[in-house]
Amino acid sequence: MAYSPVTKPCKRPRSIQSEHRSFQAAWEEEYLFVEWPKEKATCLLCKEKVNVLKRYNLERHYKTRHASYSENFPLHSQLRSAKVASLKQTLLSQQKLFLCQMKESEAVTEASFKICYLLAKHKKPFTEAELVKKCFLSAAEILFENYSNKSSILKEIGALQLSDSTCARRIEAMGENIQEQVIRAVSIAMDESTDIGDVAQLLVWVSLEKALAYAPVGRNTCCALFLDLY
Repeated sequence: MAYSPVTKPCKRPRSIQSEHRSFQAAWEEEYLFVEWPKEKATCLLCKEKVNVLKRYNLERHYKTRHASYSENFPLHSQLRSAKVASLKQTLLSQQKLFLCQMKESEAVTEASFKICYLLAKHKKPFTEAELVKKCFLSAAEILFENYSNKSSILKEIGALQLSDSTCARRIEAMGENIQEQVIRAVSIAMDESTDIGDVAQLLVWVSLEKALAYAPVGRNTCCALFLDLY
């Protein structure tokens, strides 16, 4: 009787995350790389990124692109160490500038949403958003007259996007967000009477998306299910 050979199950290839590769500090001076962003390496000379933290990848990049660099800055020399420190400082300054610009942009957008929210809350027309901006600028000219960073403050206020169309989009976005939160909501109310003749009941408010399968209700409505507890 012939037996077929037993085949071993095929193993899946290992993912990069499963190998737990980490950046080695020696690679900074050896291959002029730093770990940035997280779990990636950036060349200090050409700013090119290597996605896989592996010695072979960094070494190949260095020998292919910057092989002549070791002639002027020999490995393990004080001159090379000083150069690496200088390159790292330059990259750090660029990162701080980039992050600062991102935070400023986020702050301007958040402030715009705050103003649009107040206009909607007080039932004011969208066109008044630009008037708010003008009032803000006029007041800042006087309030920050003696401040050394007055020009920066006025620049931030001037960057506010408060046109009527922008204000309408902001309010629509906030309305959609609130609607999504309401639709996802599920509320439970429990109450038990001490009267021996009453029946304890559980009241469950199910959102529209979950209730459509049980009751023909309209959009943006909820259905209540009464379940007896025994």
